[in-house]
Amino acid sequence: MSRLINIIEAIVFLDLLAVGLIVPHVGNYVRSLGGNHVYVGLLGSIYAIFQLVSGPLVGSLSDIKGRKAVLSITLLASSFGYAMMGLTSSIFVILMCRALLGIFKQTQLLGRALVPDYETDKVRQSVIYGKMAALSSGGMTLGPLISGHIVEDYPQYGFQIIAALVSLCFVINSGLVTLLPNTITQEKPAEKKTGTSSVLQNITVSAKQSFLQLYSVSWSQYWDVFLLKALVSFAMGVYYSNYSVYLQYQYNLGIKYVGYIISFQGTIGFIASYFMGNINALYKTDSDYTQRNFHVFLILSVSIIGIVLSFNVYLYIICLIPLAIGNAIGRLVTLEMILSRSKGEHRGMLIGASNSTRSLTGVVAPMAAGLIGHYLDVTFVIYVSLFSTMLGCVLSYSLTKKAERLKKVK
Repeated sequence: MSRLINIIEAIVFLDLLAVGLIVPHVGNYVRSLGGNHVYVGLLGSIYAIFQLVSGPLVGSLSDIKGRKAVLSITLLASSFGYAMMGLTSSIFVILMCRALLGIFKQTQLLGRALVPDYETDKVRQSVIYGKMAALSSGGMTLGPLISGHIVEDYPQYGFQIIAALVSLCFVINSGLVTLLPNTITQEKPAEKKTGTSSVLQNITVSAKQSFLQLYSVSWSQYWDVFLLKALVSFAMGVYYSNYSVYLQYQYNLGIKYVGYIISFQGTIGFIASYFMGNINALYKTDSDYTQRNFHVFLILSVSIIGIVLSFNVYLYIICLIPLAIGNAIGRLVTLEMILSRSKGEHRGMLIGASNSTRSLTGVVAPMAAGLIGHYLDVTFVIYVSLFSTMLGCVLSYSLTKKAERLKKVK
């Protein structure tokens, strides 16, 4: 089993290494083709909107058809999308490629959903998810460093080289998926048919099954998970939307030093994620994850208050440490909450819905940050993040007290 988990970890790492290679340069490439800020904004919004819609559907389809098969298809489609971005000089085609990637780029979702298929021990699962998050952070940290050198050394064809490398990464990942054994699916046996009609019928039936699964889930028992996920994602989304501008505006830092701070925060997140198993060991009685959620939001709130009160960049960096830890742990805690409640029945779809919650905040948070920064001031944006984490504190604390009362009744 350890070999299979290592393969999944490699897929997750290579996926975000590829993303880290290309994403920082897409905006500049579109500008070089004559695009303005509207087109650059559309790149992120289109991707987030399609992720919002496709997450639960792809997750549901993986529950029905098998996560390995669906992951292979999505990886090859993503490879095609990134290759086309490098080959085209049309902004419209690039936007269409972003839409395609928004639908099919679900490697993180499917990778996490695959883990319980090969590792049933919940303690081990927690450790694995921590390592996967750490590897993801490592990939996102290494990617921009590598691609930055490529663009600098080959300014004329740098983006095309990066796009080719990213496309190759997804092809390699598709090859790694073939090394995984097939998993049990919920698909019912059907009569064998041949020809084009059978292909269309198969697509129609799969889509219908996915939508039926969406209706079969008791969503009411997951409301708190998705709301907590939305609050932490919105808070961090607003914060990171304004991150570089805030540092330059508040502390007069150059781009180089902003990059160092970003790398520092990514390293802290990497360490926190890697030791997630050890952190969970401190909460042996917290079976419903309410205490962990409360502590995450409390840490985030205190950290943001510290950032607001920081009068120099050194205090700001110190306050970033608990923020990076809380953000890394918060993402994993909501994932583990979903897995503990789903019992494996609708795992892929529920993780997809969780990712869609994050995608929704990915659409709303930059807009909120932009409006506040434009009409008020850049320094006011961070107060929106603080408001969101404080709401999370209140909600998670009430859930903690509710859980304690239920334990006393039992």
